[in-house]
Amino acid sequence: MTKSTFKKPPVIKTQEALEKEKKAEDFINQVDKLRVEKSTEPLQHQPKQKETKKTFLIRMPESYIKDLQEITNLTGISRNAICLELLRPAIKRKLKELKEK
Repeated sequence: MTKSTFKKPPVIKTQEALEKEKKAEDFINQVDKLRVEKSTEPLQHQPKQKETKKTFLIRMPESYIKDLQEITNLTGISRNAICLELLRPAIKRKLKELKEK
């Protein structure tokens, strides 16, 4: 018995197929060029500088402290973070009012 090998018939490329291949190759080359350009560009973002922190003690009623402790227990957020979150909008609003006067 002889081995018979089947070969694919030669692909006859039409003009449309050649154009599609060329467009695909151009697109791939453009993408590669963009990757190279992006990788050679230096990063322009700088790390954010941290503000200096100061300790600030507040006298407040025990009921406020209990409420803050309950919020801390429910959310898991520190008491300090809760106070800052609550104070920030009020501070911004008050500063805006004072600047308008």
